[in-house]
Amino acid sequence: MTNALTHRRMIVFHGGQRSKVEGQREKNKQMKQKVKCYIDYKQFLCIPLAVLLSVLSVLSLKAAIPFQGSPPRVDTHIHLYDTRREGSVAFLHPERHEKVYFPHLAAQFTETASPAGVDFAVVVEASSRREDNYWLLQHVDTTDVLLAFIANLDPRDPWYESDLDSLLQISDKFRGIRIRPGRPFRLDDPQLVENLLALETRGLVLELGVNNVDPEDLIRIARLYPRMPIIINHLAGGNMRMDENGREEWKRRMAAFASEPNVYCKVSALFDLSGQNPAPLDPDFYAPLIDPVIDAFGSERVMFGSNWTLSDLFGTYKDMICMLETYISGREDITEKQIFLDNTMRAYGIAIPY
Repeated sequence: MTNALTHRRMIVFHGGQRSKVEGQREKNKQMKQKVKCYIDYKQFLCIPLAVLLSVLSVLSLKAAIPFQGSPPRVDTHIHLYDTRREGSVAFLHPERHEKVYFPHLAAQFTETASPAGVDFAVVVEASSRREDNYWLLQHVDTTDVLLAFIANLDPRDPWYESDLDSLLQISDKFRGIRIRPGRPFRLDDPQLVENLLALETRGLVLELGVNNVDPEDLIRIARLYPRMPIIINHLAGGNMRMDENGREEWKRRMAAFASEPNVYCKVSALFDLSGQNPAPLDPDFYAPLIDPVIDAFGSERVMFGSNWTLSDLFGTYKDMICMLETYISGREDITEKQIFLDNTMRAYGIAIPY
Protein backbone atom coordinates (compact mmCIF):
# COMPACT_ATOMS: atom_id res chain seq x y z
CA MET A 1 0.00 0.00 0.00
CA THR A 2 1.47 3.36 -1.04
CA ASN A 3 1.60 6.39 1.21
CA ALA A 4 2.04 8.82 -1.68
CA LEU A 5 -0.21 11.83 -1.35
CA THR A 6 -0.76 11.82 -5.10
CA HIS A 7 -2.55 8.49 -4.82
CA ARG A 8 -5.13 9.77 -2.36
CA ARG A 9 -8.75 10.14 -3.31
CA MET A 10 -11.44 12.11 -1.52
CA ILE A 11 -14.62 10.46 -0.21
CA VAL A 12 -17.52 12.82 0.41
CA PHE A 13 -20.68 11.23 1.77
CA HIS A 14 -22.88 14.33 1.65
CA GLY A 15 -22.20 16.22 -1.52
CA GLY A 16 -20.24 14.23 -4.09
CA GLN A 17 -16.53 14.32 -4.90
CA ARG A 18 -14.35 17.42 -5.21
CA SER A 19 -11.59 17.02 -7.73
CA LYS A 20 -9.26 19.68 -6.34
CA VAL A 21 -7.74 20.14 -2.92
CA GLU A 22 -8.25 23.90 -3.30
CA GLY A 23 -11.99 23.36 -3.37
CA GLN A 24 -11.85 21.61 0.00
CA ARG A 25 -9.67 24.33 1.47
CA GLU A 26 -12.16 26.97 0.38
CA LYS A 27 -15.02 24.95 1.95
CA ASN A 28 -13.13 24.66 5.22
CA LYS A 29 -12.50 28.40 5.15
CA GLN A 30 -16.22 29.05 4.65
CA MET A 31 -17.17 26.72 7.52
CA LYS A 32 -14.72 28.46 9.85
CA GLN A 33 -16.24 31.81 8.89
CA LYS A 34 -19.72 30.43 9.71
CA VAL A 35 -18.56 29.37 13.17
CA LYS A 36 -17.09 32.83 13.70
CA CYS A 37 -20.37 34.46 12.71
CA TYR A 38 -22.36 32.45 15.25
CA ILE A 39 -20.18 33.43 18.17
CA ASP A 40 -20.47 37.00 19.43
CA TYR A 41 -17.62 38.84 21.05
CA LYS A 42 -18.58 38.10 24.66
CA GLN A 43 -19.13 34.39 23.97
CA PHE A 44 -15.79 34.20 22.24
CA LEU A 45 -14.02 35.48 25.35
CA CYS A 46 -15.61 32.67 27.39
CA ILE A 47 -14.72 29.79 25.06
CA PRO A 48 -11.31 28.13 25.47
CA LEU A 49 -9.19 28.12 22.33
CA ALA A 50 -8.84 24.33 22.50
CA VAL A 51 -12.61 23.92 22.31
CA LEU A 52 -12.84 26.19 19.26
CA LEU A 53 -10.07 24.29 17.51
CA SER A 54 -11.85 21.02 18.26
CA VAL A 55 -15.07 22.34 16.72
CA LEU A 56 -13.28 23.50 13.60
CA SER A 57 -11.46 20.18 13.26
CA VAL A 58 -14.72 18.24 13.44
CA LEU A 59 -16.34 20.50 10.85
CA SER A 60 -13.40 19.91 8.56
CA LEU A 61 -13.70 16.15 9.06
CA LYS A 62 -17.41 16.28 8.25
CA ALA A 63 -16.81 17.83 4.86
CA ALA A 64 -14.46 15.33 3.28
CA ILE A 65 -12.36 12.32 4.16
CA PRO A 66 -9.04 11.70 2.40
CA PHE A 67 -7.70 8.19 2.41
CA GLN A 68 -4.55 6.60 1.16
CA GLY A 69 -4.76 4.25 -1.75
CA SER A 70 -7.64 1.95 -2.43
CA PRO A 71 -9.49 0.44 -0.64
CA PRO A 72 -9.88 2.37 2.63
CA ARG A 73 -9.22 0.86 6.06
CA VAL A 74 -11.37 0.65 9.17
CA ASP A 75 -10.35 0.28 12.81
CA THR A 76 -13.25 -1.55 14.50
CA HIS A 77 -12.34 -0.83 18.11
CA ILE A 78 -11.50 2.62 19.43
CA HIS A 79 -12.56 4.48 22.57
CA LEU A 80 -13.34 8.20 22.57
CA TYR A 81 -13.93 10.32 25.66
CA ASP A 82 -13.62 13.78 27.15
CA THR A 83 -11.87 13.80 30.51
CA ARG A 84 -13.40 17.22 31.22
CA ARG A 85 -16.82 15.56 31.57
CA GLU A 86 -17.00 14.63 35.24
CA GLY A 87 -17.68 10.96 35.90
CA SER A 88 -17.57 9.89 32.25
CA VAL A 89 -14.12 8.26 32.26
CA ALA A 90 -14.29 6.02 35.31
CA PHE A 91 -12.67 3.29 33.20
CA LEU A 92 -9.43 5.31 33.23
CA HIS A 93 -7.16 6.13 36.16
CA PRO A 94 -5.66 9.64 36.15
CA GLU A 95 -2.24 8.39 37.18
CA ARG A 96 -2.05 4.87 35.76
CA HIS A 97 -3.41 6.09 32.41
CA GLU A 98 -1.80 9.52 32.55
CA LYS A 99 -0.42 9.18 29.02
CA VAL A 100 -3.95 9.05 27.56
CA TYR A 101 -5.82 10.92 30.29
CA PHE A 102 -6.92 13.91 28.24
CA PRO A 103 -9.72 14.42 25.68
CA HIS A 104 -9.59 11.97 22.76
CA LEU A 105 -12.20 12.73 20.13
CA ALA A 106 -12.62 12.42 16.36
CA ALA A 107 -9.93 14.95 15.52
CA GLN A 108 -7.35 13.21 17.71
CA PHE A 109 -8.15 9.83 16.14
CA THR A 110 -7.65 11.20 12.64
CA GLU A 111 -4.35 12.81 13.62
CA THR A 112 -3.17 9.44 14.94
CA ALA A 113 -4.61 7.02 12.38
CA SER A 114 -4.33 8.88 9.10
CA PRO A 115 -0.49 8.78 8.96
CA ALA A 116 -0.76 5.02 9.54
CA GLY A 117 -3.11 4.57 6.58
CA VAL A 118 -6.30 4.00 8.59
CA ASP A 119 -9.24 6.10 7.46
CA PHE A 120 -12.32 5.17 9.50
CA ALA A 121 -13.31 3.74 12.86
CA VAL A 122 -16.02 2.03 14.87
CA VAL A 123 -16.39 3.65 18.28
CA VAL A 124 -17.08 1.37 21.25
CA GLU A 125 -18.44 2.97 24.43
CA ALA A 126 -16.32 2.10 27.46
CA SER A 127 -18.24 4.09 30.06
CA SER A 128 -20.88 2.19 32.02
CA ARG A 129 -23.02 5.31 32.48
CA ARG A 130 -26.21 5.19 30.45
CA GLU A 131 -26.15 8.90 29.55
CA ASP A 132 -22.66 8.67 28.06
CA ASN A 133 -24.02 6.57 25.20
CA TYR A 134 -26.10 9.52 24.07
CA TRP A 135 -23.28 12.03 24.38
CA LEU A 136 -20.83 9.89 22.46
CA LEU A 137 -23.24 8.95 19.67
CA GLN A 138 -23.91 12.63 19.07
CA HIS A 139 -20.17 13.19 18.74
CA VAL A 140 -19.81 10.21 16.39
CA ASP A 141 -22.50 11.74 14.20
CA THR A 142 -20.47 14.92 13.65
CA THR A 143 -17.98 13.29 11.29
CA ASP A 144 -17.94 10.67 8.57
CA VAL A 145 -14.59 9.40 9.83
CA LEU A 146 -16.51 7.56 12.55
CA LEU A 147 -18.62 4.97 10.74
CA ALA A 148 -20.45 3.28 13.58
CA PHE A 149 -21.13 3.39 17.30
CA ILE A 150 -21.49 0.48 19.72
CA ALA A 151 -23.28 1.40 22.94
CA ASN A 152 -22.70 -0.09 26.38
CA LEU A 153 -26.20 -1.23 27.38
CA ASP A 154 -27.44 -3.95 29.72
CA PRO A 155 -30.33 -5.99 28.23
CA ARG A 156 -31.64 -6.57 31.78
CA ASP A 157 -32.32 -2.87 32.38
CA PRO A 158 -35.97 -1.74 32.18
CA TRP A 159 -35.11 1.11 29.77
CA TYR A 160 -33.03 -1.12 27.47
CA GLU A 161 -35.43 -1.29 24.50
CA SER A 162 -36.38 2.37 24.73
CA ASP A 163 -32.67 3.23 24.67
CA LEU A 164 -32.22 1.14 21.53
CA ASP A 165 -34.98 3.06 19.79
CA SER A 166 -33.82 6.45 21.07
CA LEU A 167 -30.26 5.86 19.90
CA LEU A 168 -31.50 4.73 16.48
CA GLN A 169 -33.52 7.93 16.22
CA ILE A 170 -30.42 10.00 16.92
CA SER A 171 -28.34 8.33 14.21
CA ASP A 172 -28.27 5.27 12.01
CA LYS A 173 -24.59 5.01 12.97
CA PHE A 174 -25.82 3.27 16.11
CA ARG A 175 -25.11 -0.34 15.13
CA GLY A 176 -25.42 -2.39 18.32
CA ILE A 177 -24.32 -2.95 21.90
CA ARG A 178 -21.46 -4.39 23.87
CA ILE A 179 -22.59 -5.91 27.15
CA ARG A 180 -20.13 -4.54 29.69
CA PRO A 181 -22.24 -3.54 32.67
CA GLY A 182 -21.15 -2.58 36.15
CA ARG A 183 -22.77 -5.74 37.55
CA PRO A 184 -21.99 -9.34 36.53
CA PHE A 185 -24.07 -11.06 33.88
CA ARG A 186 -24.48 -14.57 32.53
CA LEU A 187 -25.36 -15.51 28.99
CA ASP A 188 -27.55 -18.32 30.30
CA ASP A 189 -29.84 -15.79 32.01
CA PRO A 190 -33.22 -16.49 30.33
CA GLN A 191 -34.38 -12.88 30.59
CA LEU A 192 -31.16 -11.53 29.10
CA VAL A 193 -31.28 -14.04 26.26
CA GLU A 194 -34.91 -13.24 25.50
CA ASN A 195 -34.18 -9.51 25.43
CA LEU A 196 -31.49 -9.99 22.78
CA LEU A 197 -34.33 -10.47 20.32
CA ALA A 198 -34.64 -6.68 20.34
CA LEU A 199 -31.22 -6.48 18.66
CA GLU A 200 -32.06 -8.92 15.90
CA THR A 201 -35.40 -7.32 15.09
CA ARG A 202 -33.71 -3.93 14.77
CA GLY A 203 -30.83 -5.20 12.66
CA LEU A 204 -28.23 -4.53 15.37
CA VAL A 205 -25.14 -6.46 16.43
CA LEU A 206 -24.04 -7.91 19.76
CA GLU A 207 -20.42 -7.44 20.89
CA LEU A 208 -18.88 -9.41 23.73
CA GLY A 209 -15.76 -10.09 25.65
CA VAL A 210 -15.74 -13.84 26.23
CA ASN A 211 -13.22 -14.43 29.02
CA ASN A 212 -15.92 -15.79 31.35
CA VAL A 213 -18.41 -16.94 28.73
CA ASP A 214 -19.38 -20.59 28.35
CA PRO A 215 -19.08 -21.39 24.61
CA GLU A 216 -22.30 -23.40 24.78
CA ASP A 217 -24.19 -20.31 25.95
CA LEU A 218 -22.90 -18.23 23.08
CA ILE A 219 -23.62 -21.00 20.57
CA ARG A 220 -27.18 -21.20 21.87
CA ILE A 221 -27.66 -17.47 21.34
CA ALA A 222 -26.08 -17.55 17.89
CA ARG A 223 -28.50 -20.28 16.81
CA LEU A 224 -31.48 -18.60 18.43
CA TYR A 225 -30.76 -15.34 16.59
CA PRO A 226 -29.04 -16.35 13.35
CA ARG A 227 -29.59 -12.95 11.71
CA MET A 228 -27.81 -11.13 14.55
CA PRO A 229 -24.03 -10.81 14.04
CA ILE A 230 -22.09 -11.56 17.21
CA ILE A 231 -18.67 -9.91 17.35
CA ILE A 232 -16.16 -11.25 19.87
CA ASN A 233 -13.62 -8.72 21.12
CA HIS A 234 -9.88 -8.96 21.62
CA LEU A 235 -8.81 -12.30 20.14
CA ALA A 236 -11.53 -14.20 22.00
CA GLY A 237 -9.64 -13.83 25.26
CA GLY A 238 -6.18 -14.82 24.09
CA ASN A 239 -2.99 -13.19 25.36
CA MET A 240 0.74 -13.82 25.30
CA ARG A 241 0.90 -14.67 29.00
CA MET A 242 -1.02 -17.93 28.62
CA ASP A 243 0.82 -21.11 29.49
CA GLU A 244 0.53 -24.18 27.29
CA ASN A 245 -2.60 -25.47 29.01
CA GLY A 246 -4.21 -22.06 28.83
CA ARG A 247 -3.37 -21.79 25.14
CA GLU A 248 -4.95 -25.15 24.33
CA GLU A 249 -8.09 -24.24 26.29
CA TRP A 250 -8.28 -20.92 24.44
CA LYS A 251 -8.06 -22.70 21.08
CA ARG A 252 -10.76 -25.15 22.12
CA ARG A 253 -13.11 -22.39 23.16
CA MET A 254 -12.36 -20.41 20.03
CA ALA A 255 -13.17 -23.37 17.78
CA ALA A 256 -16.55 -23.61 19.50
CA PHE A 257 -17.26 -19.89 19.06
CA ALA A 258 -16.24 -20.05 15.41
CA SER A 259 -18.55 -22.99 14.67
CA GLU A 260 -21.48 -20.61 14.19
CA PRO A 261 -21.49 -18.63 10.90
CA ASN A 262 -22.84 -15.40 12.44
CA VAL A 263 -19.98 -15.12 14.96
CA TYR A 264 -17.01 -12.88 14.13
CA CYS A 265 -13.79 -12.13 16.01
CA LYS A 266 -11.71 -8.98 16.30
CA VAL A 267 -7.96 -9.18 15.93
CA SER A 268 -7.80 -6.37 18.44
CA ALA A 269 -5.78 -5.00 21.36
CA LEU A 270 -2.65 -6.74 20.08
CA PHE A 271 -0.25 -4.39 21.85
CA ASP A 272 -2.29 -4.52 25.07
CA LEU A 273 -2.24 -8.32 25.08
CA SER A 274 1.45 -8.69 24.25
CA GLY A 275 2.41 -8.94 27.92
CA GLN A 276 5.26 -6.50 27.36
CA ASN A 277 5.70 -2.75 27.54
CA PRO A 278 6.74 -1.48 25.13
CA ALA A 279 5.01 -4.02 22.95
CA PRO A 280 7.25 -5.95 20.54
CA LEU A 281 7.11 -4.97 16.87
CA ASP A 282 8.09 -8.31 15.35
CA PRO A 283 5.08 -9.90 13.56
CA ASP A 284 6.41 -13.37 14.41
CA PHE A 285 5.97 -12.55 18.10
CA TYR A 286 2.21 -12.16 17.55
CA ALA A 287 1.76 -15.18 15.28
CA PRO A 288 0.78 -17.47 18.22
CA LEU A 289 -2.08 -15.05 18.94
CA ILE A 290 -3.23 -14.19 15.42
CA ASP A 291 -2.73 -17.53 13.64
CA PRO A 292 -5.26 -19.50 15.73
CA VAL A 293 -7.90 -16.76 15.36
CA ILE A 294 -7.69 -16.66 11.57
CA ASP A 295 -7.40 -20.45 11.39
CA ALA A 296 -10.57 -20.83 13.44
CA PHE A 297 -12.76 -18.06 11.99
CA GLY A 298 -11.39 -18.00 8.46
CA SER A 299 -10.54 -15.02 6.30
CA GLU A 300 -14.12 -13.68 6.13
CA ARG A 301 -14.96 -13.39 9.85
CA VAL A 302 -12.01 -11.53 11.34
CA MET A 303 -11.43 -7.78 11.51
CA PHE A 304 -8.82 -5.38 12.85
CA GLY A 305 -9.27 -3.34 16.02
CA SER A 306 -6.61 -1.30 17.79
CA ASN A 307 -8.17 -0.66 21.23
CA TRP A 308 -6.96 2.92 20.87
CA THR A 309 -6.41 4.98 23.03
CA LEU A 310 -5.33 2.29 25.49
CA SER A 311 -3.03 0.83 22.84
CA ASP A 312 -0.93 4.00 23.09
CA LEU A 313 0.16 2.88 26.55
CA PHE A 314 2.18 0.10 24.90
CA GLY A 315 3.33 1.50 21.57
CA THR A 316 2.46 3.75 18.65
CA TYR A 317 -0.55 3.29 16.43
CA LYS A 318 1.59 3.41 13.30
CA ASP A 319 3.92 0.68 14.57
CA MET A 320 0.91 -1.55 15.26
CA ILE A 321 -0.40 -1.12 11.72
CA CYS A 322 3.02 -1.75 10.20
CA MET A 323 3.38 -4.91 12.26
CA LEU A 324 -0.01 -6.23 11.13
CA GLU A 325 0.66 -5.32 7.49
CA THR A 326 3.84 -7.38 7.60
CA TYR A 327 2.04 -10.26 9.27
CA ILE A 328 -0.72 -10.32 6.63
CA SER A 329 1.81 -10.17 3.80
CA GLY A 330 3.18 -13.47 5.05
CA ARG A 331 -0.16 -15.29 4.71
CA GLU A 332 -1.75 -16.39 1.47
CA ASP A 333 -5.24 -17.05 2.88
CA ILE A 334 -6.21 -13.50 3.90
CA THR A 335 -5.86 -10.03 2.43
CA GLU A 336 -5.60 -6.56 3.93
CA LYS A 337 -8.91 -5.70 2.28
CA GLN A 338 -10.65 -8.49 4.14
CA ILE A 339 -9.32 -7.73 7.61
CA PHE A 340 -9.44 -3.93 7.27
CA LEU A 341 -12.64 -3.45 5.28
CA ASP A 342 -14.79 -6.22 3.77
CA ASN A 343 -15.48 -8.20 6.93
CA THR A 344 -16.22 -5.03 8.87
CA MET A 345 -18.82 -3.87 6.37
CA ARG A 346 -20.47 -7.29 6.40
CA ALA A 347 -20.53 -7.67 10.18
CA TYR A 348 -21.77 -4.18 11.00
CA GLY A 349 -24.03 -3.80 7.99
CA ILE A 350 -22.34 -0.60 6.83
CA ALA A 351 -21.14 0.57 3.43
CA ILE A 352 -18.32 2.85 2.36
CA PRO A 353 -18.56 4.35 -1.15
CA TYR A 354 -15.13 4.42 -2.75
